[in-house]
Amino acid sequence: MASVEDLIGNTPLVRLRRIEPLSGGEVYVKLEYLNPTGSHKDRIALYMIRDAVERGLLEPGGTVVEASSGNTAISVAWLAGRLGYRAVIVLEEGTSPAKVAVIKALGAEVIFAPKVPRDHPDHMINVARRVAHERGGVFLAQYSNEANVRAHFETTGPEICRALGDRVGCFVMGVGTGGTIVGVSKYLKSVIGPRVKAVAVVPKGSPVAGGRGRGEEIEGLAVSTVPDILSRNRDLVDAVIEVSLREAVEWMLRLAREEGILGGVSTGANIAGVLRVAGECDGAIVTLAPDSMFRYASLLESSLGKNIL
Repeated sequence: MASVEDLIGNTPLVRLRRIEPLSGGEVYVKLEYLNPTGSHKDRIALYMIRDAVERGLLEPGGTVVEASSGNTAISVAWLAGRLGYRAVIVLEEGTSPAKVAVIKALGAEVIFAPKVPRDHPDHMINVARRVAHERGGVFLAQYSNEANVRAHFETTGPEICRALGDRVGCFVMGVGTGGTIVGVSKYLKSVIGPRVKAVAVVPKGSPVAGGRGRGEEIEGLAVSTVPDILSRNRDLVDAVIEVSLREAVEWMLRLAREEGILGGVSTGANIAGVLRVAGECDGAIVTLAPDSMFRYASLLESSLGKNIL
């Protein structure tokens, strides 16, 4: 039977052909939705759990706890089951019933937390930390865990370089936890050099771009806070681009129709970012399709109803 390490990563890098002329250069999309649970978060879930084991924090049959209303929750639930650990996932109230069902189907326990500001004691991150302490478990803390960065430094970055070598000029990536853009940027700059530019994509109004309130909601991207990982490694990000939800949805659909790449809404945001920097990039542009559009059926239905698509 294949190990989880054999199943995760080494996803294909596909060159855009129809959208590409708009950019005037080579654009590649790494199809991360081909990972086992359908997202790039499988990489960080593996690294964070393995790191906890190596540091002696997680023993056989132990409990891992994570706060996530998105892809990380599913990845942690899946990996914990495969590796013989119990998983407790803290979700914000209002998380889609479909995601809740998948997480439970994978064997994880689900705890709901209210949608409150980050400094509130009942914010999902604070609840997760409390649950881990009470149960003697390990809180994975994806927004601050350096194993998140290391996952992309040791896997995603090298995979990109193996495919394209020193032709890479720009890496464009949406910021959720910040682990992907920081880890890949760190690797590319160390191997190719400082000419490689790392461009962060965030929702309009996000604090990452200097916004003072809550930005537009683009699922998976940092809308209300600057992730700790990004704060600690801001020097590895060369530029920040703001994208609207409408742009993200439009490009999600265009990418599917014109290129056959069924990426999700953050993939659409990434493509919108790619087209903004295309004329300024010295070399090939690389981005990710972090997950698939199949996880955004309700968003697509709502957008169709509002004539966004």
